[in-house]
Amino acid sequence: MKLLQANAGAKRMTEVFDDFVEMSALAFRNAVDLRGRDEREEQYLRTAGRYDREELDRFGHALALVVKAMGAEPCDVLGRLYMELALGNDRLGQFFTPYDVARLMAGMHIETLADSVRTCGFARLYEPTCGAAAFIVAVSQEMQSTGLNPQTQLHVTAEDIAPQAVHMAYVHLSLLHIPAVVHRRNTLTLETFDSWPTPAHVLGGWGWKLRWTDAVRELQTLLGATPPQCTAQARS
Repeated sequence: MKLLQANAGAKRMTEVFDDFVEMSALAFRNAVDLRGRDEREEQYLRTAGRYDREELDRFGHALALVVKAMGAEPCDVLGRLYMELALGNDRLGQFFTPYDVARLMAGMHIETLADSVRTCGFARLYEPTCGAAAFIVAVSQEMQSTGLNPQTQLHVTAEDIAPQAVHMAYVHLSLLHIPAVVHRRNTLTLETFDSWPTPAHVLGGWGWKLRWTDAVRELQTLLGATPPQCTAQARS
């Protein structure tokens, strides 16, 4: 909080936070995803250009603390920071679920996910209002507590309409090496503005794996068989 607050100066705190999570997400994505890399690099430089060297160093220090916190005890680090900085928008109904609540809800879903892993080899989780991905992080922790590996036995499709939420979710899932695609999307109109595949999705070849799985399911349906249920929808 102190590092980001020190960068505010004449800028609004919400602008500083949004720039911090955007640059963090861009840095992670550009390390592995070559498609559109030049355009994203230009966006990174435009955003970074609004800050001096000392302020950029504070952003780097803040990101290092996020990485350390997620490594020590994974939780909704950025969502909690967002709320503690009083950046939630009550008028828009924008708030982030406390992590204890997310963990409780994840525990209610774990048997369904475990069944999917046993049946399909991995579980697919769809979260249409992901926020900072607190529920998904909690699911990954619940999976580990039951002997499952969310890095190889889980794929997530997450959506949110707010850019800062997409960036927060992307940073969290990237640091946990969870295969996922985070869409900035209006789930009411189904308009998609951008899609963010995590490093684990790109490096693990999950685009091909999902296409293969979907093709097999379609073939099973054509042959009159009932394909196994591998997707769970979040109720966060």
